[in-house]
Amino acid sequence: MKKILFHTNQLSLRGTEVALFDYAFYNQKMFGNLSIIVTPRAASHEDSVIKKFQKYFDVIFYKDINELKAIAKHQQADIFYALKAGNNDGVVIDGLKNCIHAVFRFYEPHGDVYAYVSKWLSDTMSNGKNPYVPHMINLPNISGDLRKDLGIPDSATVFGRYGGTDTFDIWFARQAVYKTAARYPDKYFLFMNTDNFILDSAYSKSKFRNQLLGSLFYPRKKFRNVIFLDGNADPEYKVRFINTCDAMLHAREQGESFGIACGEFSVLGKRIITCDADFIPERNHIEILGKDGLYYRSYSDLYQVLADFDPNKMKQINSPYSIDYNPESVMLRFKKIFIDD
Repeated sequence: MKKILFHTNQLSLRGTEVALFDYAFYNQKMFGNLSIIVTPRAASHEDSVIKKFQKYFDVIFYKDINELKAIAKHQQADIFYALKAGNNDGVVIDGLKNCIHAVFRFYEPHGDVYAYVSKWLSDTMSNGKNPYVPHMINLPNISGDLRKDLGIPDSATVFGRYGGTDTFDIWFARQAVYKTAARYPDKYFLFMNTDNFILDSAYSKSKFRNQLLGSLFYPRKKFRNVIFLDGNADPEYKVRFINTCDAMLHAREQGESFGIACGEFSVLGKRIITCDADFIPERNHIEILGKDGLYYRSYSDLYQVLADFDPNKMKQINSPYSIDYNPESVMLRFKKIFIDD
């Protein structure tokens, strides 16, 4: 048995912590190792996520790098695994095997292993020279949805998304949601853990433009068919959320170096509506989705996709995420790259 310290910079509702939880959980379940979670005490943590982790692992909060090193020594750890942006932040521990798992577009190799979270990212940043270990798509097999709870008719078409609060940030996508919701009352938009751009009249990067034009072009502050929900760390609730939707509406200006949420919607039979314009820098989700994605490049593109979307004709039959991103496949690669000597 090996003791592995799993490090994250915060315990949040973001995909990074979803991935970290899965790696730590299956490290114990499949390989019989011990997973210990370490994270800075001063970081911004989500209480529900802390509780989720504490149900399965020891979670240790540390003050600084010296205390982290002392924890590693006290625990007699064998491996220090860090899922992080990818820049060399100096958080490594002498005497342990240091495994760095880079999430974003950095090429600053440090530690004993420096790997990326997707083949696309490895190819983009290292011409494929550095290894990659993808995230897994891992959801409980349950039925049921939230339509009755939220007052959404069975006949309605529902577009949904969850992710970082500030990562539904393609401005013309927000505008398209407003205009579609206003014109088509039978089309619903369901947002979880997402800034309420309707209430805030946030349709442009410019606060001045929002103030000046918001009252003219986007006067409404609330729609019956646009619903914002708080974030939720419960995987079963997440599945019920996805089951409520007919498609995922993805609108992250940065794109995705992996894109767990896209994979989660896809494996549950939902088509992914996402932007493939040239200004999207991180494109792993586009590479994986291929011809199965529903793409837009402009406001008019997206408005047309939303207006024409027919749930009966647009189901995702065979998800491109279903083969290579299951727990067993991912963890065997995780073991080969990070754990094995």
